[in-house]
Amino acid sequence: MAAGRLASEGVPFVLITVIKAEGSTPRNPGARMIWRACGSIEGTVGGGQFEHLVRDAAEQHFRDKSAGIEEYTLGKDADQCCGGRVTVFFEYVGSRQRAVVFGAGHVALALSKTLETAPFELVIVDERAEWNTPERYPNARRVTRWDEGVALALERPGAIMACVMTCSHETDYDLLEKLLADEPPRFVGLIGSKSKRTSFFTRLAASGIDEVKIKAIECPIGLGDMGKEPMNVAVSIAGRLLLTAGELDELSS
Repeated sequence: MAAGRLASEGVPFVLITVIKAEGSTPRNPGARMIWRACGSIEGTVGGGQFEHLVRDAAEQHFRDKSAGIEEYTLGKDADQCCGGRVTVFFEYVGSRQRAVVFGAGHVALALSKTLETAPFELVIVDERAEWNTPERYPNARRVTRWDEGVALALERPGAIMACVMTCSHETDYDLLEKLLADEPPRFVGLIGSKSKRTSFFTRLAASGIDEVKIKAIECPIGLGDMGKEPMNVAVSIAGRLLLTAGELDELSS
């Protein structure tokens, strides 16, 4: 299986292992499956309704970045006639760091491709279903509600990077207000020009946001002007996120 390769690349996943099987069961102890943030799987622990239950549990362990054991009675829990009992071990594998990108447009798409093997969890947040699809973002966790994205960005502020780059300036501003209301993420970046920076910083200060938090926002986001093509902008942003991730690793070591 690909567990070793994914772990070495820093791609987060949940490793699912059958550790005990009693009676008639579809797989024996040692059977493994990988569940990734995009919902894709590799391998199988049995198929059918039982595997759907396992996927649901894997998704929860992924969200919690946790490990644990679950027991299933196939007849009662999964309506499977084999009727045995299966004990499954779930283990989250991956970095605790997270980059939350608000916006699923052209730059975000290029950014996700650039960060395909980045050593942190990538989350794409956009309410536009036609833009935020599993086909466009197969290697990222997708969120379709702004408030849910904000919650993920504030879950562990010291280990999270947030990039605000939606298709709407007003949405960008609203998101910044929410991100800065309490303890903000370690890194907050805003896509845009110097004039956008001046306008937003003035509005944020007038709304009562602490000046220290406002000045910490990086706008324009990135390592510098590398051109206006989406991939060029994405490379600049990716470089900043990778450098910041390395700094966070040093702080936690």
